[in-house]
Amino acid sequence: MREVGVEPAGGTPKTSGAFVFKQAGGGYKALPLGQLLLGTFLKWHEKTQLLRFYAKLRKTDAAALQKVSLQAYLESELGSPRVRSAVLALVRLATYCHAPHLLSAGAVVEQLSQAQVMYVDGGWQSIVNRLAEQALQAGASIRTRSPVREIGGSAPRMTVELKDGTRLSARHVISTAGPAETLGLLNPALTPAEAALYERLTPVRAACLDLVVSGMPQPKTRFVLGADEPWYYSNHSAASALSDHPAREVVHVMKYLPVSKETDALQDERELEGFLDLIQPGWRRHVVQRRFLPRMLVSHAVVEASSGGFSGRPGPAVEGRPGLYVAGDWVGTSGMLLNASLASAREAARCIIAGKDTVKEGMHRGA
Repeated sequence: MREVGVEPAGGTPKTSGAFVFKQAGGGYKALPLGQLLLGTFLKWHEKTQLLRFYAKLRKTDAAALQKVSLQAYLESELGSPRVRSAVLALVRLATYCHAPHLLSAGAVVEQLSQAQVMYVDGGWQSIVNRLAEQALQAGASIRTRSPVREIGGSAPRMTVELKDGTRLSARHVISTAGPAETLGLLNPALTPAEAALYERLTPVRAACLDLVVSGMPQPKTRFVLGADEPWYYSNHSAASALSDHPAREVVHVMKYLPVSKETDALQDERELEGFLDLIQPGWRRHVVQRRFLPRMLVSHAVVEASSGGFSGRPGPAVEGRPGLYVAGDWVGTSGMLLNASLASAREAARCIIAGKDTVKEGMHRGA
């Protein structure tokens, strides 16, 4: 972002927090992170496993684990189910993905080694606004509320038809829509063999309960993860400015959804409310506004071990359609989430600048 003159502003959350574990007799117990390491909940050999795992994380060869599933990797490294649960909670936090049987261990190791968190002042829209300002200054034309109906042709004669009938001519097109959405816009369509690379991608979703609150019953409880359940709680206002009202805060509660099956939206919402009842009893009295998103798209694709990890994702150049490029969190051989989006966008732009109108050997794999 700095390359294009955008410097995000915000705050980094404190590392203190709590894990929620399922108790043997039923129910759940919230355990502060400090007690996890210093208390009696974990046995000495379990604490040693956890500390050793993170101590060697940066030394682990992520490239050698790209084709290994996270589940298989953790079972080989961590004998304790409770320690694996704690690590999986941190993996979900860093990747948003609740699919250890599919997820590439190499991709996870790289993400955990490099992940840094910033809560952005004003939310993500503030970044969008700054990028738009820089684009306009560079001579770009931005059309809002102009949905695309079709992407036609190939370089050097491509067209983008809008739903209002407007036709735009271009030598190159970059689509930042998702893989299924991009395929649905193409005329002519890709061949089945060419489209297969995009159709096999598995999206990642989450159930999100977003709250604007006037304080909370337990103000010091700002960050909680479910260990045995895929839950997340964070008071983002504790680290960044998200409201013009000094007495109001923005709180996010989330359930990382499984990728292999549908869940009941009403049950997911009740589950998140129950999670809040556990860690913030009496929270309903503080709610100013609430919004529930039952199946929010978090990422367009799991980085799957069976596909080779990062190398199995589509590259920015679309094979079979010279002049068409894609960018997003599902594209390229670099990073996850925002890192992948930015890296693939930059690579697509560089391909266009370099005049690469045809797909060369290996380019469809992100080379």
